[in-house]
Amino acid sequence: MFNPNEVILERVRFVEEYDVATNELMGRYTQIESPSLKTAAEGTAVTDAMGSEIANFYKAQTGTFDFTNSIHSLDLMASQFGAKKEVADTANKMIMPVSETIDIAADHTVVLKYVPVGTAGAEVKYVKVINENNEFGKTYEVSATAGEGKFTLDAASKTITMPDDVTGKVFVRYDKETSTAVKVTKKTDDVPEVKSLLIHAIFHNKCNPNVVYAGVISVPRAQIDPSSVELNLTPDGKQAVSYKLQANSCEESAKLFDIIISED
Repeated sequence: MFNPNEVILERVRFVEEYDVATNELMGRYTQIESPSLKTAAEGTAVTDAMGSEIANFYKAQTGTFDFTNSIHSLDLMASQFGAKKEVADTANKMIMPVSETIDIAADHTVVLKYVPVGTAGAEVKYVKVINENNEFGKTYEVSATAGEGKFTLDAASKTITMPDDVTGKVFVRYDKETSTAVKVTKKTDDVPEVKSLLIHAIFHNKCNPNVVYAGVISVPRAQIDPSSVELNLTPDGKQAVSYKLQANSCEESAKLFDIIISED
C-alpha cells in the first residue's frame, strides 16, 4: 500500500487556472518562484475565573496561495486585472500608438514606418521639429495645402511633406492598425474572477530520492487579491500574485484545498 508520511518537495512545476463553471483552462504559469500556501483562523479563547485559557474555538478559516512568476505573463496580467486578453487577427485588427523620430529628407519629406490611421486627411495631426541641439522646436500642423507652420500628409504612402525651410529631424505621434498584437486592459470597475487552481508539484521519496512522486494541490475556489498588484517594469522584473482561497457556501463541505500525492 502506498501511504507515505514524509516526502521531499522538489518544486512546483506549474499553476493552472480553470473556469469554475466550465472547467475550461484559463491560464497556465510555468515559471514559478517562491510558492507559498498558508491558512489562518479566527480564534475565540475561553478563560476561567483567573483568566487562564481553558479552551479555544476557531472559525472563519481562510487560506492564501502566493507565488512569483519569473517572467511577465500576459495571461496572468489579464487574470490579475479581471480582464480578457485580446488577440488581434486579420478580421479583428487593433489600433496601436506609434512614436517615431525621423530624419527630414533632402526633398523635405518624412516617410513613416507604418500607414497612419484616424480621421481622413488628419491621421497625423501634429509634427514637432527636433533642432540641432536635439531639443524640441516648432510644432507644425497638418493641412490640405502647404503653408507657414503647416505640413501635408499622404497617409497611403506614409509620407509627410514639410515646408522647404525645415531641416533636421521631426517627432511624429500617430496610430497604426495591426493584426499581430495582443492587448490587456485594466479598468477601474473590473475585478478578478473566482477560479479553480491546480498546483502541480514534484515530490521524492525521502529514503530514495530517485523515486519520484507526482503531486497536485487542488483548490476548488480561489480569487486573485487585486488590492495590491505590482508590475515590475525592468528586464529582471518578476510578477507576484496572491490568491485568496474561498469555501463554496453552496456545498456542505467547506473545503479550501486537497493535497494529492500519487505513486505513479
